[in-house]
Amino acid sequence: MPERTVVILIDALGDVIAREHRFDPPSLGHRTRLRTVLGFSQAALTSIMTGATPAEHGLWMMYRFDRRRSPFRFAGALAPVGGARRRWIRDLIRWKLSRIDRVTGYYSLYDVPAGILARLDIPARRSIFEIGGGGRRRSVLDEAALQGEVFLREFHTPAEQAFDDLEEALRSGRTSFHLLYTAELDSALHASGTKDRSIGERLAAFGERIDRIAREYTDVRLLVLGDHGMCDVTESVDVMGAVQRARIASLRNMTPFYDSTMARFAVTEGHTRRRLEELLSSLTGGRLLTESEREALGVPPPGAGYGDVIFLCDPGTIILPSHMSSEPVAAMHGYHPDAPCMDSLLLSRDPIPAGVSTICDVAPLIMPGFTGGEAES
Repeated sequence: MPERTVVILIDALGDVIAREHRFDPPSLGHRTRLRTVLGFSQAALTSIMTGATPAEHGLWMMYRFDRRRSPFRFAGALAPVGGARRRWIRDLIRWKLSRIDRVTGYYSLYDVPAGILARLDIPARRSIFEIGGGGRRRSVLDEAALQGEVFLREFHTPAEQAFDDLEEALRSGRTSFHLLYTAELDSALHASGTKDRSIGERLAAFGERIDRIAREYTDVRLLVLGDHGMCDVTESVDVMGAVQRARIASLRNMTPFYDSTMARFAVTEGHTRRRLEELLSSLTGGRLLTESEREALGVPPPGAGYGDVIFLCDPGTIILPSHMSSEPVAAMHGYHPDAPCMDSLLLSRDPIPAGVSTICDVAPLIMPGFTGGEAES
């Protein structure tokens, strides 16, 4: 049987947060900060699993602009009867995506208006944690499945139960590759902020379970890591209101998407783009991303469906209201990777190679010999 590996992936386990709450399991003697990618969990998790940048694997954001491929095209006709905010309409959309479009990847309708939904596609039709779920690239799960049975628990399973299941799998000895992913820390940070006592208590509980596994299974390669950090929210900016008040355009020549820290716009007309860029440049709390920055950050360029114009918030500022919510949160991610609060963290029982400094470097450490490459069509 191949060497046994355990990977514990804790969403939003940031370096700053771990230091703040003294999260340092004694069983893991090696640690390093990891630079994350620009984007949210979908982008970061796929980069961890594939070793590729968002521009390479193609799964940058939950939604991309593509009316032709949109599984929500019918939703535009429902706007006069309440749009996607009506519960029966939301249930109908979810039924269609599950039963007809066979979407297994994570998505949420949030507060996205029906007219906007009808212009959006879901690029991650498969779950990131499925075989073949790495977008355009092969993932470590694809490789692990070739070597034998894989143990997997992800966010649908409560963390305590997931750890119980992991220990049972290790006792049985039937699997060589084990991946546990929990998003409970991420949710708690959004609700309480990075310094709340409850965050330290949650991390301490994780640390106890990790140390117990390490003590009982000394032959196992054990890695613990996060996908991004988290910044406490102190300010907000009303990008949506500013664009609406300026009456720059209608949906005929511009489609907006207001995420929590990024406002993305698909623009089909040059004059509209110039007016939009002038307006966004005048707002405080963020700035426009240049094309050269997008290339340097390894995210898809204009024309790839993720937005021709992008306004990125400063760390600690959120767009409010947005298509995510009209209510504030205590902490948020999705800021520029240069912000220290965005750094992730890797902990290992074994020494970490010097070249591992970003989340895109982790895949060959998770699966020795992994080289990635294009996914099979």
